[in-house]
Amino acid sequence: MQFPYAEVEIRSTGEIHDDAQRRAAVELVASSGATDVLVLCHGWNNDIPQARRLYQRLTDNLAAVRPAVPGAASRTLVVVGALWPSIRWSDEDEVAGGGVAVGDQATALVGAIATRVEDPARAALLTRLVPRLTDSAEARQRFLDALREQIPPAPTAPSTAPSTAPSTGATEVDEDPPPTALLHADAETVFQAVGGPVVDLGSPERTGGAAASGSMSGGMADTTAGATAGGAAGFGFDLDSVLAKARGVLNITTYYTMKDRAGKVGSGGIATLLSELAGASMSGVRLHLAGHSFGARALAAAAVRQPRLHSYTLMQGAFSHHAFAVDFDGRGGNGHFRSLLADRRLTGPMLVTHTVNDRAVGLAYAAASRLARQAGAGLGDANDPYGGIGRNGALKTPEVVQPGVELLEVGGSYQFRPGRVFNLKADRFISSHGDVSGQQVAYALYCAINSQ
Repeated sequence: MQFPYAEVEIRSTGEIHDDAQRRAAVELVASSGATDVLVLCHGWNNDIPQARRLYQRLTDNLAAVRPAVPGAASRTLVVVGALWPSIRWSDEDEVAGGGVAVGDQATALVGAIATRVEDPARAALLTRLVPRLTDSAEARQRFLDALREQIPPAPTAPSTAPSTAPSTGATEVDEDPPPTALLHADAETVFQAVGGPVVDLGSPERTGGAAASGSMSGGMADTTAGATAGGAAGFGFDLDSVLAKARGVLNITTYYTMKDRAGKVGSGGIATLLSELAGASMSGVRLHLAGHSFGARALAAAAVRQPRLHSYTLMQGAFSHHAFAVDFDGRGGNGHFRSLLADRRLTGPMLVTHTVNDRAVGLAYAAASRLARQAGAGLGDANDPYGGIGRNGALKTPEVVQPGVELLEVGGSYQFRPGRVFNLKADRFISSHGDVSGQQVAYALYCAINSQ
């Protein structure tokens, strides 16, 4: 690690795992004399080593691009890595598709259950049901019912730090609730909806347009193996297989489980950590947040509980493109984290990398849209109520700078402004959901950190 570094583990319930880690991080900031503190948060993951590798690659590239960032030499940076128990969400074959035999489908489903279902009794029940799923409606219903039991209730609006900004009178609501069908429809309806027709997500062929890094950071495997000559790859399942559809149901229930956990991790341990880091230095430090995938949501839940932050960078965020929106539903509902912008907590910019190359985020929202029976071929795109911020950027958000901005090569000129949102279209440089640690991302992040 080329910057002073500390890490703090957060439990799934939101508590800090080891108070000594928290104290060490605060002491590092206090003793280093740093002007800026960057808090990193990983996304879907299986283990701590994967998160550490992501942090290592990203900070190595922060150090590499630092000479190209105007004025960076005048400021000093400390990095704090948050580590939390996130569940692997999508397997490579689920994103790439491609002719998996039934026996292999069963093996893949059993493996996915073992990876994603943490309760041993529930995992054992689901595993016992796998051989019967192809020919038993009763087994499919029991499979769905067991998964439904782990879907958390809808979140309430976040409690936020005190603000002097005038109240808008609007209500912050859950902009991304589980579809009603997922919670209440019969299994045959749910299995069919999650399978659905093949959907072209509009992802371009990877023949040199996007950086071919092959990164698997954050534990989310994403690949271009499903691409075909002359067109984009289709949706990520063998759609004729009941077992593949069962993995789709497992994926989407895991999605809502992880969404809830990210909120607890952010509003609990990370929010506590940020408050202490902000007060660690007598001369004051500027706080910066950068999160990948659901780590971006965890940081949003922490950010709305802070009176001041300088910058917040969402690297392929795996949550709703309406999370910061105003009246996204036409009924006065604001996004769940709207107060971060409405209350002017940001003294610098918010950056949102987004790309159609992020097939993993597209997969989650296409499945949700099918269950919600949304019409139209552009499932998961900007016109879809169930669209992801990592695919489309922040939408219906007044602070977004128009026209849109592209992620630039190192040395490019960004005109970042306080309190504004910059949707950075990253098709040229981000090739997949996990491909977020390259120098172009690091350069944009460092420019945000160093912005006035």
